[in-house]
Amino acid sequence: MNIVKNHDDLFLAQETCSELRAGNNEAILPVYKKYHPLFMGYTRRRIRDFGDDGRATTIVNDFWVELLNAKAICDFKGISSLKTFLFKILNFRIVDNVRRAGRKNAYANNISGGDNDVDDFGADDVSPEKDLMDKEKVRLVHDTLLMLTENSPTDAYLMKMHMEGLNYQQMAEKLMGTKPKSDKELKKKTDAVKKQFTRKISGSMAKFRSCLERIMTKNQLAYGDLLN
Repeated sequence: MNIVKNHDDLFLAQETCSELRAGNNEAILPVYKKYHPLFMGYTRRRIRDFGDDGRATTIVNDFWVELLNAKAICDFKGISSLKTFLFKILNFRIVDNVRRAGRKNAYANNISGGDNDVDDFGADDVSPEKDLMDKEKVRLVHDTLLMLTENSPTDAYLMKMHMEGLNYQQMAEKLMGTKPKSDKELKKKTDAVKKQFTRKISGSMAKFRSCLERIMTKNQLAYGDLLN
């Protein structure tokens, strides 16, 4: 059960939600005045590699315009702070902007040189755009592991080991610790780890996917966003 921890923020969000739904766009102003300077500074820092302050302004302005439709702020439940809630929305708008810019640049580079091949699209692996996207993917995985840890720490630990490249036997060895173990004991533990990890509904991978779906939905993303 989710517990409200930020009552003042929840009251502000609910009041703003009601007014926005009633057509009063000025209701967003208290939230805007409270967080705009912070969000502006954050966005400038995130895209400083591009050297375009106007771009940061556009992103933040579009973010505030988006909030006028009321859907996002009406979804706030007071579990986290309103600042954290809005930060997550803004952060993904920054990522969307960077992704679109990256695609435009790739297209422009491709049509400007007739001898460029499609594989050249992957040549900018160290670009700021790719670096930012990679960081966001890591953040999504981290948030998913945290959610899984709250409900099933063992499954979260198995997923973490899997992401580190360990096989089932290596996972079993880590779970068994440094105490002496026979081949029979190790095989039994390895089989148990594999069964737990791959079980269709209640296995570690299945639980991780379920948590990931919740994280993606919360951030208004689809699986395709992880693949771009």
